[in-house]
Amino acid sequence: MRGEMNKNRALSRTTAIAIVVVAVLIVVGGVAAYYMTAAGPQAPTPKRIKETLIIGTTDSVQTTLDPAEAYDYLGVNIIQNLGEGLFAYEPSTTRIVNKLAESYTISSDRKVWEIKIRTDAKFQDGTPLTAHDVVWSWERTIKLNQDPAFLIADLIERAEAVDRSTIKVYLKEPFEETYVKALLSTWVAFPVNPKTSPMEVVKPPRTLDMIGPYKLQEWRPGEHIVLVANPDYYGEKPKTPTVIIRFYKDPQSLRLAIERGEIDVAFRTLSPADLKDLLNNPRLQVVSGPGIAPIRYMVFNVNKEPFNNKLVRQAIAYLVDRNAIVNTVFMGRFAQPLYSMVPIGFLGHKDSFKEVYGDRPNVERAKALLRQAGFSETNKLRMELWYTPIRYTPAEGDIAAILKQNLEASGMIEVELKSADWATYRTLFREEKIAVWLLGWFPDFLDPDNYVRPFYHSKANGWLRVNYADPDADELIDQQILMPTNERVRVLGMIQDKVAEDAPIIPLWQEGQYAIAQPNVKGIVLDTSQIFRYYLIYAELT
Repeated sequence: MRGEMNKNRALSRTTAIAIVVVAVLIVVGGVAAYYMTAAGPQAPTPKRIKETLIIGTTDSVQTTLDPAEAYDYLGVNIIQNLGEGLFAYEPSTTRIVNKLAESYTISSDRKVWEIKIRTDAKFQDGTPLTAHDVVWSWERTIKLNQDPAFLIADLIERAEAVDRSTIKVYLKEPFEETYVKALLSTWVAFPVNPKTSPMEVVKPPRTLDMIGPYKLQEWRPGEHIVLVANPDYYGEKPKTPTVIIRFYKDPQSLRLAIERGEIDVAFRTLSPADLKDLLNNPRLQVVSGPGIAPIRYMVFNVNKEPFNNKLVRQAIAYLVDRNAIVNTVFMGRFAQPLYSMVPIGFLGHKDSFKEVYGDRPNVERAKALLRQAGFSETNKLRMELWYTPIRYTPAEGDIAAILKQNLEASGMIEVELKSADWATYRTLFREEKIAVWLLGWFPDFLDPDNYVRPFYHSKANGWLRVNYADPDADELIDQQILMPTNERVRVLGMIQDKVAEDAPIIPLWQEGQYAIAQPNVKGIVLDTSQIFRYYLIYAELT
């Protein structure tokens, strides 16, 4: 997602979220320690907790905190702390649990859901939540039709409020149960208060009235966001009453802030070199999580010459050296090479790019393809490669330089590196003013469909402006979400093989998650959902 933008669809009962993540979740804090006495296990006396927690980041809110439009990591993550949906991922697991939903039934044809919602949930103004509010919120998201709307627009045919606490949802297809719950857990499905939510996107510096552990107290773009505990929240109260998200202009400033004790947590983004140093700092703790996000990739606008020629894209795929990036920039420990847009460890992952192009550059093969496309040492392919500094990693310029060196090793390509801040960068590729650029992706929900549909399906990849459209790929993507596990894995492999051959997008590497914290900070959970839950984090007074 987010990085980041669209996708969709379903899977079969036994396969939904059948994800074996090849990484160990490291969860620091949150679980109280116990000790034994003669009377049996006793909880130790809890320490006092700081009233305010400060989280530092170089990230920014892209456009808005409106759940109907937000589609960047930080904006979505803040919404995930301000609101919630009918379902949610349980921390540290891939299990989906009821939240605003109390119970549900599914029709025999799997196309109609009847959902009972909680009667004790209230919006921040004290208004009780009703089924009408949920339906209205979904209809608002679908009508506004912003980048993430497809997550429920392609799921729901229509919905109706049967009474104050009952919703009937008519699905477009007989989607698998867990798949439906996963999509209804996304931020775009969060109910917003109809009393205060206009039928237009809400712009900074405000957000909408939702139901969640925190509410927005203050937002000064570029400076900070202040969240305070929501006294009307029906669920468990946040561990920390006030959370401040403080924005830093660069990784160096963020590192200094955590080292000097000016902030409690540093999360997104420090350089790999900083992470290596901080791992050895005895005065700080490093919390890590599974390496599925972000995945990083190179995009071609396949409508622009010469990248409308598959031979050119294939030649570039032969020249890319993922290992040079991982071993040099990430020191061989903070990332791993990626040969498919489906991450390592996900259901159906296949190293299709490695099978087609190998795991090391093949300069001679690339030169042969470039010659077929009309280029030579005296008639070079001159191209721009765009990147955005800071947003994904502070080493982005170094990564771009390695890719430039890879491509120019052919002797038949000349690369000019160009960069822009995220807001400008996003505008450039969305208005199709650039032809080749680097991006990153965070999942909207935990299913391989979220890694193929938004990139390769002609009706879902409009956000990316890759302009890749292939009827066979579309058909395979639509088929795989309705298949049993074994058959689905086979078709996912076919999809990955096909798009490796066509190469509209070149997967590069995938990273882990890291948070740096003061030693008294507890409760940080970094898991496969990629949701950074502020409401679980606290700092003990020392």
